[in-house]
Amino acid sequence: MGQLTPWWVLVLVPLGLFNAIEVIGYFAYLPVVVKPYVLGPARAADGDRKGREEGQRRGALLWQLDTGGAVKESSPVVVDGTVYVGTWNHLLWAVDAVSGEERWRCRIGGVVAASPTVVNGTVYIGSWDKNLWAVNAVSGQERWRFPTAGLVRSTPVVADGMVLFGSNDGYFRAVDAATGEGRWQVGVGKGVRSSPAMLGNSVYVGSNDGFLWALDTVSGQVRWRLKTLSGLWSSPVAAEATVYVGSADRHLWAVDAATGQVRWKLPAGRWVKSTPAVADGIVYFGTTDGYLWAVDAVSGETRWRRRVGVWVRWAPLVANGTLYIGTNDGRIWALDMLSGDEQWTAQTGSPIFSTPAVAEGVLYFGLQNGRLLAVRA
Repeated sequence: MGQLTPWWVLVLVPLGLFNAIEVIGYFAYLPVVVKPYVLGPARAADGDRKGREEGQRRGALLWQLDTGGAVKESSPVVVDGTVYVGTWNHLLWAVDAVSGEERWRCRIGGVVAASPTVVNGTVYIGSWDKNLWAVNAVSGQERWRFPTAGLVRSTPVVADGMVLFGSNDGYFRAVDAATGEGRWQVGVGKGVRSSPAMLGNSVYVGSNDGFLWALDTVSGQVRWRLKTLSGLWSSPVAAEATVYVGSADRHLWAVDAATGQVRWKLPAGRWVKSTPAVADGIVYFGTTDGYLWAVDAVSGETRWRRRVGVWVRWAPLVANGTLYIGTNDGRIWALDMLSGDEQWTAQTGSPIFSTPAVAEGVLYFGLQNGRLLAVRA
């Protein structure tokens, strides 16, 4: 009688190396997931909390919603007073941005790790059920779904009536935004978890085998591709004719958007899985040793860096002179974007595995324990 295959091999091998690492990480934080929810009081760096109304204090909790499933990787999006976010219990949520009350929920066929994209009354979102979904933004009713042969973790972009997204089956696709019919597809290596970036009539996407691709948005024709030294878990960001992307080769890359020529690459010492954010000539990104970096967008010279956690996986958010970042130790940080100095911080009690969103002076973000939070920004 042959030896039985261990259960973990049967579960993890079909997912592939990149996804298996994420699943292992998810269960590694399970004790924190079931930990009772706590939002510690925000600690103001300037000590000026006295005399403020509690609800107006930066970092003050405005509302919380229990989604019943981890909010992991999927970052909230706020459109027309509604917060949209995906959860690991196979749901897409629409929540009133002011009250935190549920407007609707739509059951998706698998884990929702991609972030939603909302355009012209439709929510587009990928799922681990290997489909890209289009859902009515008002009612939550499914409009169409497009099947692929791999997990869809890539957050789509919408341009010229097309939805552009990648799949772990190794293809990057364009489908009709209204009907879900395929327009074109291009093989881009061993799978895509990176979300695309747009600049002009080009779309940029990274692949798990380390290539950064530039494609024509209309035809899908390859304009150029650049090989980094390891997988691109980070999503590219295009700004001022430059594409910025982090790599597991421990560098942040700056690449000419038109030609694919390397302008500079910064050795960061650890994996750069964080998607960069670009604002006012500065690129912000995190590394897996827990540091948040600010570097000059033109030269790649370091402006500042500070440690904010055990590791920084998600993209920072820049809004109104403040840099917001959530970390895997459950802390939400608000930092001065120019100096990196702390403005305030709050402890949530659960890991934060996605990028926050801000609208109308309110910061929205999800927790590993299934909570969606709104706090004063």
